Amino acid sequence: MNLLPRVQAHETHAQELADTSLVLPPSGLVLGSGQSGALVVRLFRSDPVRMCVVSPGRLAQLIAFRAVAVGAHVTVVTDAVAAWSRLVQAVPRGPAWLTVLPTGARVNATGSVARPSLVVDATRDHQALPRWEQGDWQTFVCVQSDLAPADEARLRSYDLLVTQRLSSQAADVARRGFGLAKDRAAWLTQMPPDVLAVAAAGQLAFGRLGLSTLEQRLFGPLG
Repeated sequence: MNLLPRVQAHETHAQELADTSLVLPPSGLVLGSGQSGALVVRLFRSDPVRMCVVSPGRLAQLIAFRAVAVGAHVTVVTDAVAAWSRLVQAVPRGPAWLTVLPTGARVNATGSVARPSLVVDATRDHQALPRWEQGDWQTFVCVQSDLAPADEARLRSYDLLVTQRLSSQAADVARRGFGLAKDRAAWLTQMPPDVLAVAAAGQLAFGRLGLSTLEQRLFGPLG
């Protein structure tokens, strides 16, 4: 049986290659799909990245699962270790793809271009990895169930915000913290349960979550 894909062939000459262009898809971690294609974030970079995830559900666990899939090592510091047990059982056995630590434990993980590091802080004080201890090719994720006015100043210290639907007050905090346009930020309060938003400084994009069969079994509805 021939398992090779059947694609059209095209013959060209070397002198014609100068006028040939190649467009590659965006690289990074796929979070969803939008009107213009996949919603992709460059989660791992040569410089440290800090991100806030706002969700009452398991969105942070989904991001951690997909980070493992692209070759990252994930370290989770949490007040509820048992809540991450299903994810621990789902990731591959081997070179410590996922480490779950209790609140107060010290994070020793480091990142590299070949194996970046994701540190998920699901604690109340969000001090699992202070900025001055964060290294290259390492992304820090602060997990919150909501946003309060007191969070606005701290939001300004993050590079990215990933969130599901927000209340009007929380959406206004996100708008001010990331300098978002009012008309765009208003959509943060109207997103369906299967839609998420990604914000950077002055930018906001939306995408629909598309869960695989395994992800559906692991995380269930994320709304």
